[in-house]
Amino acid sequence: MPSEDFAAGGRRQKKQQHHHNQLQIREVWADNVDREFKLIRAAIEHFPYVSMDTEFPGVIHRPAKHPAAMTPAERYALIKANVDALHLIQVGLTFAASPSAPPALAFQVNLREFDPRLHRHAPDSVALLAASGVDLAAHRARGVSARAFAALLMSSGLVCNPEVAWVTFHSAYDFAYLVKLLMGRKLPRSLPEFLKYVRVYFGPEVYDIKHMMRFCGLFGGLERVAGALQVQRAAGRCHQAASDSVLTWDTFRQMKSLYFAKEGSLQLCAGVLFGLELQEDAKLLAPTSCALR
Repeated sequence: MPSEDFAAGGRRQKKQQHHHNQLQIREVWADNVDREFKLIRAAIEHFPYVSMDTEFPGVIHRPAKHPAAMTPAERYALIKANVDALHLIQVGLTFAASPSAPPALAFQVNLREFDPRLHRHAPDSVALLAASGVDLAAHRARGVSARAFAALLMSSGLVCNPEVAWVTFHSAYDFAYLVKLLMGRKLPRSLPEFLKYVRVYFGPEVYDIKHMMRFCGLFGGLERVAGALQVQRAAGRCHQAASDSVLTWDTFRQMKSLYFAKEGSLQLCAGVLFGLELQEDAKLLAPTSCALR
């Protein structure tokens, strides 16, 4: 049964569905992470659709050729080089009841490991995060440890749960950081093995809006696509993970309404990460349980 906090939150969210701009992002720090994950565990049963975004300190390894000319394996090798070398800063999670429902809850998990004085990063990316309101000093002082976050994710019902559907935007880096965190070590060497872990942890219903756009005649980044669909940012600021996860969700449900209204059409996009389109190989290799940890 949901906790009393969740029941109260549920009542508030019913009201927020009528006044979307009142959606409040719940900030998650070390001192409240256990309480917030209790709420997440209770929420999953009622809100099994989760949109996810991450913030990280840019990229330090650049491609030797234009990304459009790279193979999926080459793209993955570049992602692996960056993710293995860098630290995750934020994870945003937004929960909804169905593909057409408004967001019900949004969480921003603030992690502690990254220190720009010690760790490699792209200075322009870190400056952009700071200008967008990400307080890295607060992250170092009060943030959740990556190890604690991984343990809570594994026990939350969010991962290794085929009933949960995930929605993302251009998500290869997002999933790479979470797979690295959940594994507790560097990413797998090969793309098929990485996709195997994505499927084990996140299940068959993973929707990458960047891939879905190919069927809709839409182009550009999240802000541009949201604007083209007349979707407004409902909470928070851009370049913060929770706010971007809310915008990702609202963009997804507008796309579904306009382009994937026919029953079953959305399933054609499931399981594909934009730029890493070897999903059939991953399905063939995927185990049926979460025994990879």
